[in-house]
Amino acid sequence: MLKEHKINEKMTWYEAKDPNQAEQDRLVELGITRELLFYALDPNESARTEIDQPTGNVLIVFDIITPNSSLAATEPVSMIIDKKGNFYTISRSTTARISEKLFAVGRENHLEPADLTAIDIFINATSALVSEYISTISTANRRRNIIQSNLRRKIQSGAISSLMELETQMIYMLDSLRTDRTAISRLQAYLGVRVNDNQKEYFADLLVENTQAIDMANQAAEVITAISGAYSNLNNQRLDKSLRALTMLQALMAVPTVVTGFYGMNMHLPLASLQYSWIITFGITIILIAIEVFILVKIHFFDR
Repeated sequence: MLKEHKINEKMTWYEAKDPNQAEQDRLVELGITRELLFYALDPNESARTEIDQPTGNVLIVFDIITPNSSLAATEPVSMIIDKKGNFYTISRSTTARISEKLFAVGRENHLEPADLTAIDIFINATSALVSEYISTISTANRRRNIIQSNLRRKIQSGAISSLMELETQMIYMLDSLRTDRTAISRLQAYLGVRVNDNQKEYFADLLVENTQAIDMANQAAEVITAISGAYSNLNNQRLDKSLRALTMLQALMAVPTVVTGFYGMNMHLPLASLQYSWIITFGITIILIAIEVFILVKIHFFDR
């Protein structure tokens, strides 16, 4: 799908979603090179800013939250600012939400539509996308609190798996936020004098929001890792106690097996011919078990 939105007299927004070959050819006619288009369509492209020197077009690959994606917690979406000042978005079904963010309510002193530039749209959209990171991290923290509260009552393997899932999500988001920051900084440096004072201030605010999101994700990842590690240790301790209990029972059960095994042999043994020899074997078993328990107590087997 390729749509053209006339924003004002100076700028048009070209919205491409999973463009087919004909739509890609149309983008090439508009001045987007095949090479730049290849990068923009790559679902595994890392967040960055790519400048096409011959045409002067700028590709910004930006990682966004993708809750419905089967690939990862974040995926790249591509934005292009051409030398004429037009704005392009190239997305897939999982990243098409960028279109919803482009004309979201901006800052209090946002420009009128007639004065909007591609830089303003980029700043406005990415600010909303970075805010999504902060919201998602806050949601992950609430999920972690619920899991932690449940684990205090009962350790469940499913809860540990949920913590691992949250930990993986934080890793993806941290990496995306860091590369997004690099892309934003490089774009600002490349634009140079084309950025006015208000836009410079917005860029600075955007980087502050990004830093805040990185700090939140770092803290969340550290807490989740610490909780996951602590409860994994508790699980290991429980397993260790269970194994020690089984070892003790196995050792205790070995005593009657040995005693009855000896007296079950078809050979002459002491006390085997007496009328109540079975009671004697039972007594020998009890004495040996008592000695074994005494030894276990002396070596503090039950205190570990």
